[in-house]
Amino acid sequence: MATTRNLLFLRTLPTSLTELHSAITQAILLSSSSITSIKYLDIAVTLSIQSSPSGISRRHSFYEVSAIVNKIYTLTEGINDKIHINVILLHEDYNACGGVIQHWTDFRRSSELGRWGSIFSVDDEGDELFGPNCKNAMPLQLEPDSVHEIWWKNRAGDKELPLREEHTISCVGGTFDYLHAGHKLLLTMTAYMINSHATAPKIIIGLTGSELLKNKKHKEFVTSWETRCEATIGFLRGIIGDSGPAKNSSEDTAMEMESDLPTSSRIKRFKLSSPVKETAITVEMHEIQDAFGPTITMEEVSCLVVSEETKGGGQMINDKRKEQGWSDLEVFTVGLVGGDGSVATKLSSTEMRRRRAERNDILKGFVS
Repeated sequence: MATTRNLLFLRTLPTSLTELHSAITQAILLSSSSITSIKYLDIAVTLSIQSSPSGISRRHSFYEVSAIVNKIYTLTEGINDKIHINVILLHEDYNACGGVIQHWTDFRRSSELGRWGSIFSVDDEGDELFGPNCKNAMPLQLEPDSVHEIWWKNRAGDKELPLREEHTISCVGGTFDYLHAGHKLLLTMTAYMINSHATAPKIIIGLTGSELLKNKKHKEFVTSWETRCEATIGFLRGIIGDSGPAKNSSEDTAMEMESDLPTSSRIKRFKLSSPVKETAITVEMHEIQDAFGPTITMEEVSCLVVSEETKGGGQMINDKRKEQGWSDLEVFTVGLVGGDGSVATKLSSTEMRRRRAERNDILKGFVS
């Protein structure tokens, strides 16, 4: 059976945005014209962040990595919306890997197992990872650009961080309906915050339930909680590198009501296996009925990832935790994806539902 995935491998990150855009465009267009039905393009970028024996400080590198992932997703806009893009993070140093950062050797193994139909790389950069005899490797030729800068240094996000341990439990909340690049950035950076040497790593995702959906525009077109849960877990599996089926914890497969958690209706737990570390990552999907969710019922949560639109909610949560005598969550903010990065041009699930509602009205007109 033919694979439905291709790979763009970036051995080094172009310091010219024009060259980066050219590589992405070529990979998408070549995937679009493939005789096989390519549905996914994985864009793997090798991080150059310095590592130590204890790994990378995910806290201090958050804004740099977030800027990289954000820009890559933004540059994919409008080329071919039928191909789903996933950004995957790599590092050459094994100590830096774990969680959402994969190691080169695991990528080579995936290639040998036939994960990708075609592998694109700039010039001959893929040879070092996949070998010169890789049959499905396709080097891309880029016109050199004179404009170069370290564009991923997000100085607006750079700030002095207080002394604090790296995180083992990170949290994010949202509807995650019609999973788009903005959602993928949020989920990627939430997973990124997990310390690579954590003994019990956990990602907590508050997935909106019926109470929070009441005032959503075009709420009748919001997909079911189960569908959104499945799509979110599927995406995390891909960027973490878990090649097996997502495993439910046996006690949670029925998604029983959690009466002792007033802000959550049900919880579904998964175990995701990283190819780098032996310790599985637990992902808890909480159906939430208010803006707080598990952040005020689980004291052990220490990190929250939000978007520019929802960063005010982080302060609200910390105010509530202070009332309970708990420590603050460390809140990290990702920029908006799409257009010029403003609210007016950002990617939106609401817009996707509006279009679906519009198409539905048109179809009703034909029927009548």
